[in-house]
Amino acid sequence: MPDKAHILEVPVPDLIDREFIYEVFSTETYHEIRCSVAMEQGELQSSLMLFGFIKGTSFSKGKTRYQRLRLTRFDFLEQVASELMRKHGLDASWKFAFDSAKQRAGLCNYTDFEISLSRYIVQYHSIDQSEQVILHEIAHALAGKSAGHGPNWKKVAKSLGYRGEKFTGKEIAEKTAKFIGQCRNGHRHYRFKSPRAQLACGYCGRGFNPRNLITWSERVA
Repeated sequence: MPDKAHILEVPVPDLIDREFIYEVFSTETYHEIRCSVAMEQGELQSSLMLFGFIKGTSFSKGKTRYQRLRLTRFDFLEQVASELMRKHGLDASWKFAFDSAKQRAGLCNYTDFEISLSRYIVQYHSIDQSEQVILHEIAHALAGKSAGHGPNWKKVAKSLGYRGEKFTGKEIAEKTAKFIGQCRNGHRHYRFKSPRAQLACGYCGRGFNPRNLITWSERVA
């Protein structure tokens, strides 16, 4: 459950639309949006659930009965992914899921007919960047496994609105890598596993130079 500081309570749910949700989730500040809708406002409830809002408990205030609703970044992106998959022609046999990969952004699994997105991408990147990863994987599904990242895949990806931006994984590494290294000039390096050999800083010069050795420390939880 997110910390209260990361929950946005919206007192006027009528103002919530797709643009509002994108703006709220454009930074790391908020992880969840919450609101309460009067039971008689069934149409508003339905429209919010189309964005991925999930029903919570209901309560009474005076003579009015209210329904609590909540939306996390993950709920919203799951809904967005499903919409994009159907919009671009993937049939119901294709599913969407989140995975725990730290060194790749997404995956198109041709065996299980599944497109997955790293949870860490969702946590540390914008909604727009997550959407781009989803489009990247949809293009793989449409172009076929043999297409790789070749001309046909590129043509399909471009037609979907994929901009071809490269994912480096820097943000995920900065937030989650277990080992953090630093050279004498202050350049930082990240590794998910303990380095087995001495490494020199590539920013300070090419090749191995003992003067540019990286000193490693384990991240404190």
